[in-house]
Amino acid sequence: MTPQGREILDAVKLAVIAIVCALFTATLVIGIGGAVLRSDQTPARHDGGGQQSSMTAELY
Repeated sequence: MTPQGREILDAVKLAVIAIVCALFTATLVIGIGGAVLRSDQTPARHDGGGQQSSMTAELY
């Protein structure tokens, strides 16, 4: 294999590694963000009249 061929192969390997790392990082950040946002939600809200209304969750 010529030196140019090895350089191209190394560049392709590095590109694949970069793509895999980017996908892993994005998945990790989205997962952590979803967990943090879900933990901040309160299960019930109080009205001004003293009555408790239930909070309904809609799945999309």
